[in-house]
Order: sequence, then structure tokens, then C-alpha cells
Amino acid sequence: MGSTDSTATSPFNIYYMCPTFLISDSIASSPLPLSPVRIMSTTVEVVEAASILLSLEFAKLDDQARKQLHGQIQGTQLHQQQQQPNQDRPPIQALEGMIRECSIRYEKQLTKSDVDRGQGRLAFKNEYVDASLRPMLREGEILEGRQGIQVFAYDGEGEEYQMTFKGWGKMVVLTSGWNQFVKRHELREEEDFVTVWMFRRSADDRLCFAITTRREHGRHYNMKNRRAPKRQRTIEA
Repeated sequence: MGSTDSTATSPFNIYYMCPTFLISDSIASSPLPLSPVRIMSTTVEVVEAASILLSLEFAKLDDQARKQLHGQIQGTQLHQQQQQPNQDRPPIQALEGMIRECSIRYEKQLTKSDVDRGQGRLAFKNEYVDASLRPMLREGEILEGRQGIQVFAYDGEGEEYQMTFKGWGKMVVLTSGWNQFVKRHELREEEDFVTVWMFRRSADDRLCFAITTRREHGRHYNMKNRRAPKRQRTIEA
């Protein structure tokens, strides 16, 4: 936006309001220079704002302005891709370059049933599954089927495990090779935490999981997982 007078007299004063940023400029019939555009935003919002300007049919950008905007978009997207492995993807060196699409992380303090060999499964909260995992499924991948979905899971060292991702009653779980994972990492209820990502493998689009573990020494109780005193009769889900 230029001076106050130019904004007031311009016949095409356009305001674009988004939740966290504002673009305001006076667009006339002459080519729109890049310099008057004011964008107050984060890096991601700058890209969105530039994309909006490029899509405007009546915003006649000259070649230099268009190239600058395209360069800003490409540079910001590259920066985001470089930063993404540290923010949204599993920090497992063996998986670098293997991940095409990745869910947000899921962290859980392991319960007795998670490490019970008789049950042999890691259970997920349904809210997380519905919000982050189901949208990544392809046609024909059905959690509720008897066979479930055959997946590969990778631990923090990149070791591969064959597991099954499936519905288990009202829950969704990782099973089959989960007992092997528990044994190898000597996982214990309430002392160990797992962080889980589901992702698509770049080479073949195969559904996979990445699972890292950490231990907090001593017994740390989460109130949701805390067991009742022995004098009370309870049934553990």
C-alpha cells in the first residue's frame, strides 16, 4: 500500500483477509509493481499471499515482479522441506529419503496391556487414528478386515519389523510383530514411552511405521493409566 491519498483515490482498493495475515494494495489498470505490496505474516503466510497475487486475473504483474514472487515461493518451499525432517518426521537416519508422506507424531506411555505378550499389540487412541491415520489410507486398505493391513515398522536404529495394522474390537492396534519389538527393546509398562509416526515409503508407496522409544527411570504414573489400590476391585480395559 502506498500513501494514504493513493489508497483512498484508487478505484480498485483490494483487501484480502485471512486468519493470520492481511494483504492490502491498490490495484490499478497499469502493471502492479512488487514493491508496494505489504505482507505481514510468517514465512508460510508469505507463500500463501504470493500465490494469491499470482492467481489474480486483474493483477497484471510485470515479468520482473512475477519472477521475484516465483523465486520467493520456491525458496520458501525448499526451506520448509529442509526443516521438515527435524520437525514433523521421525529422527531416524536410516529413513532419510525413504518417506513420501508422514502423519503427525503420536506419543504414548506404555500400559500393562501394551507389553503383555498374551495380547501382543500396541493400541492407539481412536481420535488420533481418525484424525491422522485413516486419511492416509488408500483404496483397498481396510483396518476392519480380518487380515488388516500388512506394514513394516522401523525402530530408532532403522531395524525392520513386519507388523499388522488393524481394528481390534473398538480399538486400532499394531500387532503380530509387536511382541518382537517389545522383547528386543525390553519395554516396560509405565517406564517406557513410544513415539510413533505412520508414513508412505517413497520407493513403493508401502504403508510403514517408525517407532522410537525412551525410558524414564523409576515408575512414572500417568493418571489415566494409574492402577487403583489393591483393595479395590477393578477391571482393566
